[in-house]
Amino acid sequence: MLVRGLLPVAPLLLGCVPSASGQLPKGLEKCLPYPTLAQEIREMEPAPREHRVRVHVIRVDFDSNDGIPRDARDEISTELQSDVAEPNADRPFLKDLANAIAEVRAREAFRNRGYFKATASAELTPLQTEGPDISVVVAIRATLGHQYRTGDIRIESADPDSPLTIWPEGLRGLIPLQRGELFSVERVRTGMQNLELACGREGYVDMIVEPVTQIDDARRTIDLVLRIDQQVQYRVGSIEFLGVNAVTQAKLMESLPKPGEIFDRTKLDEFFKVNRTILPPDVSRDDVSVERDNKTRTVRIVFDFRECPQTGS
Repeated sequence: MLVRGLLPVAPLLLGCVPSASGQLPKGLEKCLPYPTLAQEIREMEPAPREHRVRVHVIRVDFDSNDGIPRDARDEISTELQSDVAEPNADRPFLKDLANAIAEVRAREAFRNRGYFKATASAELTPLQTEGPDISVVVAIRATLGHQYRTGDIRIESADPDSPLTIWPEGLRGLIPLQRGELFSVERVRTGMQNLELACGREGYVDMIVEPVTQIDDARRTIDLVLRIDQQVQYRVGSIEFLGVNAVTQAKLMESLPKPGEIFDRTKLDEFFKVNRTILPPDVSRDDVSVERDNKTRTVRIVFDFRECPQTGS
């Protein structure tokens, strides 16, 4: 039986391109003698009153009848015992942690080993409490189900009337999964990150990739289609520097794409690494704004490195 569906993957925490919205750069907020509206709103928000505890996992037990592979048990145990959770004690934190362990740590470990339909549950038993520190034992139960292998992997445009400008066969090499290998959600996630970076280098900074699976229970294989909505390709319209002299500006421009060239968003991250010796020590991505112009399909990049003005005594 064939079953189609969207692959439930975790959100991709890729560096995004900031957009200019007319707000004061964060680097200059500290220069003002009065708070900005954004600062006032933040200050008006009540500070959370949370009583937090520290939960230490000292042992993880598995049911021997569940057939959980040794390497999966070792991975889960090592990760849980190396972490210290700090939940809000005012919530049912043991239940919340148990659900998170089952859905994230345990289930993901199984799904990365081909058990795509695996389910898991966890139970935490407190053993000792010393102040805010609680030591617990975790008991994990699982139903693994069938183990699936990778079938066909295709990359295609999300819009049949708008073919991809980047060669799909070339993009296929960015997916670290081969036909016949155990299907791994983690490797699919890595492949999606690779696709976003590759498209971002070509100016498609707003691209979206959607994974769709086709499960064949008879053959125990999973076909994967990655549908890419590449959207608009942007080029560099202008680059501005505030707060640096002409000599420094010329040096900084050497590590950036020139106006008219394709906007490679990865260059912004590389910019701070390459120029760290000549940049002010406290600058960051917060000091950069990128404004899109959809009509001209260009971006305006502004680096604001202005310092606070000196005030007299």
